[in-house]
Amino acid sequence: MATAADSSADPFADFAPNKTPYKPLVAAADGSNFTYESLHNRVPHILTDVINDFYHTVADYSGPEAEATVAEGKALIGELSKLKHEMATDKPLTPLEDDGRGDIDTWNEWLAKFFPKATWYSAPFLTWETYLYRRIATVFGRSKHWAQFDFFAQKKESTFRASMVAVAKLCSRVDVLTKESIADKENETKMHLAFIEMLHSSLWGNQTDLSMFPGLSNEKLEEMQARISSGENNSKIVSNDTDRIWDIVKQIQQGRIDIVLDNSGFELLQDVLLAHWLVSAGYAGKVVFHTKRIPWYVSDVTNTDFHWLVYVAQDPEIIGDSGMSDQDKDTLKRLGKTWAGFLAAGTWELKDALYWTGPYTFRFLPTLDKDLWGNELTKSDVVIFKGDLNYRKLIYELEWPVTTPFVDAIGPIATDPRAPAIVALRTSKCDTITGVDQERADELFKVQKNWMYSGQYGVIQLSPGRWKK
Repeated sequence: MATAADSSADPFADFAPNKTPYKPLVAAADGSNFTYESLHNRVPHILTDVINDFYHTVADYSGPEAEATVAEGKALIGELSKLKHEMATDKPLTPLEDDGRGDIDTWNEWLAKFFPKATWYSAPFLTWETYLYRRIATVFGRSKHWAQFDFFAQKKESTFRASMVAVAKLCSRVDVLTKESIADKENETKMHLAFIEMLHSSLWGNQTDLSMFPGLSNEKLEEMQARISSGENNSKIVSNDTDRIWDIVKQIQQGRIDIVLDNSGFELLQDVLLAHWLVSAGYAGKVVFHTKRIPWYVSDVTNTDFHWLVYVAQDPEIIGDSGMSDQDKDTLKRLGKTWAGFLAAGTWELKDALYWTGPYTFRFLPTLDKDLWGNELTKSDVVIFKGDLNYRKLIYELEWPVTTPFVDAIGPIATDPRAPAIVALRTSKCDTITGVDQERADELFKVQKNWMYSGQYGVIQLSPGRWKK
């Protein structure tokens, strides 16, 4: 891995988006790294899918004001095609046009201050990728007829529909586990084992990521889900703080746990089931789910996605022939009714702060969003950050030495005296990582050079915050 760019005693002292202690991930000129592969192939494929899917949506549209809506849709396709051309030809990252959501000034000031001359291939990976998704959102957000259109919704919903057999198996298993936990709450060993199962399932649910695997077939999806359910993947956790996290969670009685969500569909279900168990077992009296306000990174959860999952759980017949047994359907309906009750009672709450789709990483939360940090996250006992993108925004996407402690990499949100315990559940899909033993990393590089971005390995990492002994 890279050496420090600054040899001063404290390489973190002057940390800024364009002044980092280690080099950011940038597309290699010789095309040899994952950043280049993502910019040259993977992400353009995603954008092409958006254009093609939207083209068919526009062509098939026959609703109100059809002529004007179709005409505007065609114009939007032109804007998306222009964006794709800018990526391919390495044009500068241009200022975003205001779509009325309230964060464009922040985005443009960030670009002007830190990356004024950046092009697609010279900008850091995290910079151009988040800019891309925010810019796609502005294309639709500035329109009259398509402003509320979720250009990823069809892909998210169809993937979940294809998962219903795995959904049924998972829900039935967690239903049994939850009942056992309620009946035997005084047996700490059993509760510990149940927590491990729930936390690890939530981790591996992150493998079903449509921004990483945009062409994921139903067969491959089923294979992934089978490995998740069996626990087969757990030997691939390369940094594992599960027991340290349990030492905190077991102390909480009716506390608050926040989950900063990543992907919708099957992964969201894993997160919902984890929250279900935490509430049912009495550890959490309140769970706050943090969603995205705009469509984001293909499959990230919006409020609509969350409510749709609960709706489908209450009435699985609405998606047609799912292959589930009547018993499985009854279990899912009962769980769905419970989750709807949690939402209605405020036991579960959804929040969609703009910061989650903003340009800044999470180390700047205490200074740049004092409301989200000071009035929300610090009120929590444990905040769980799900997925690869949240991990990249936690540690800042750099060429970190792999042995860098996770707590050091996340900076101010670890050291603030008010800080909650911060948990990262991430399957690694980008070549940046912290908190891994050097010997383990060396072994992995010998076995699989792309282990850091293959999506096959994961981390469960903890910053104890104010729970530090």
